[in-house]
Amino acid sequence: MTPCYGLEPLTASPNREICHVILFVQEISIMTVVLNYQALLLFLIAHTAAMYQMLTAEMLVFGKIENIEEVNVLVQKQLPFLIERHALTLKIIANLKSLYSMPIGVNFGSNAVCICLFFYLSLREWVTFSPVLIYCFLVFFLYCFLCQRLINAAEVFENAIYSCGWEKFGIKEKKTIYVMLLQAQKPISLLAADIIPVNIYTFASTLRAMYQFITVVKF
Repeated sequence: MTPCYGLEPLTASPNREICHVILFVQEISIMTVVLNYQALLLFLIAHTAAMYQMLTAEMLVFGKIENIEEVNVLVQKQLPFLIERHALTLKIIANLKSLYSMPIGVNFGSNAVCICLFFYLSLREWVTFSPVLIYCFLVFFLYCFLCQRLINAAEVFENAIYSCGWEKFGIKEKKTIYVMLLQAQKPISLLAADIIPVNIYTFASTLRAMYQFITVVKF
């Protein structure tokens, strides 16, 4: 009970109760900060993927209208807003890369180390440290899963731009759609420590590498 230094003896009341309160407040504060950070980043990634899905649905509406005059009126009205939202989405992704690249890399490394060390514990200690394993595994999986959903949503949006019925648009709108398609064809990917792409393949390959490492070193 290092945080309770100076409250000796810790076996007597009320020193023991005061020490427990100090430790409880410390643990709750750490958990709140860490979990809020993780939840915020996961929410931003999921929200960005949802924005791509909404853009995809609105782009495909253009291709469902058969009347050329009607679709041109709708395109002239809606296309500037779609371009603005697409640019905002790309800006959000760029901000996520610049702000969270290194923290995600550190998080991946610490989670991988914790998962590897867990398998060196005795069976008697597994129950005690199982919440740590569950937390590390769940956060690692959610990062990779949600980033993969973001990548898939961006690819679906790219296909939606090409399938929006641009053949019926005016010359100006065709040029605009072409520029949007060029922007959408740029690969969308978040990198951990500016090196490792965060996706399901990274999740699977990392688990395989950890399994091989543990098998070779431990057994």
